[in-house]
Amino acid sequence: MSWLTLAALAVGSANAATLPLSQSCNLVVGSYVGAHATRDLVKVLTHAPVHDEFLSTEQHAKQIDAFIATLPQGAKDGQLCVSPKDGDAAFGYDADAQMMWANVEAASGTRMFRTSAGRITVRDVVSDEWDTVIADRVMTNALGASVDGLNSTGKAASVGFTTAQMDAFHRELPYHRFKSAFASRSMSVPMDPSAGRELKPHATLVFQYRLRSPLLAQGLDVQAATMESPVSLAVEKSVVLADLIAVGIVDGRTGKVLAVKRPTETP
Repeated sequence: MSWLTLAALAVGSANAATLPLSQSCNLVVGSYVGAHATRDLVKVLTHAPVHDEFLSTEQHAKQIDAFIATLPQGAKDGQLCVSPKDGDAAFGYDADAQMMWANVEAASGTRMFRTSAGRITVRDVVSDEWDTVIADRVMTNALGASVDGLNSTGKAASVGFTTAQMDAFHRELPYHRFKSAFASRSMSVPMDPSAGRELKPHATLVFQYRLRSPLLAQGLDVQAATMESPVSLAVEKSVVLADLIAVGIVDGRTGKVLAVKRPTETP
């Protein structure tokens, strides 16, 4: 795909243009990037070797290395990218400082859920949601009191980093107070007000990452409803396990990288 085509796909969008898995993504200021469809990558990674009781850790590691060697070059070299599904919601402009700010901390969330490999905890960037069904429900307690609520089911694909790595990365970022009540760890790029006004509806965050073993975790993320919070959630999660390489502020209209922050330490 040419960068001219990539730019055309992104016009009018607040999300990075979708890249095929065969095309690498490397965050460098001034370059042009997109984001890979996590849902498509999940389909590939479902064929990864599974570590069962009959394999030693060393044997499984060799199988994983052999599997990664069959993947496209970007997946081998840590040049995969993901953009949060609501990436434009993370931005705010400071006219006094003439600075566009991106809420990096809010672009991911810590989640715990059960998988076939046991309970895992990740700080993940959700990029794909589908088959979502929301239905009304009525909850009744033992005393006969009733409350209207909602039941939501669906599927989601995300890229999951370790909480330790993301916490360390966030500590390297300055705080900025958005419209929310609390300041968040953020990154910024200088910009005059007219450029900021034009960019804000189209700006997005892009996370560059490298695959980490065992590559994929799948399970059910459940939130039970209560009388005080009568909303129940059941999401079939597919999480691509990854190490963070960099985070970039990207103009979704063209794919141009405007700012990049890399962790001081990478695994």
